[in-house]
Amino acid sequence: MKDIDNLRNDLTTMMRELRSSMQEIDSDGLPQAAVVNNARDRLHYIGSLTEQAASRTLTAAENILPILKAQRHEAEALLATTDAPEVRAFLERLLGEHAQAGEEISGIIEAQAFQDLVGQMVNKLLNTVQHLEDSLAHLLVEDIPDDPLLAGPQVRP
Repeated sequence: MKDIDNLRNDLTTMMRELRSSMQEIDSDGLPQAAVVNNARDRLHYIGSLTEQAASRTLTAAENILPILKAQRHEAEALLATTDAPEVRAFLERLLGEHAQAGEEISGIIEAQAFQDLVGQMVNKLLNTVQHLEDSLAHLLVEDIPDDPLLAGPQVRP
């Protein structure tokens, strides 16, 4: 009997915490049965938006790199053919700025590895939430007493 009371207290505490968390992210008015589904849907949405943003960022960065490379080669070729001090100074500054821009773009590409980690964590959280929901549903179904007064066809929930 003590174990069942502990289990019920734990479940009650978990539900309070879950409700509190969902209220913080504006899930008021949801039926209690939809709270976990809503959280899971939000995580799917966040994962999907994160993946889309990372994909756009990577595509843009990868498109910029060849443009910078072509401009750098052209600036190097012009630098070798000109003696005008103003033009040489401009081309040297341009080459330096291109090198810096290339490093920044490489940093952006490396930072997108973080998106992969975020996606993996979101998926792990989704799996955990799904497992938790399945486990709770299993516990609740086992805990429902058989009511001999129910009659009629069994309806799949």
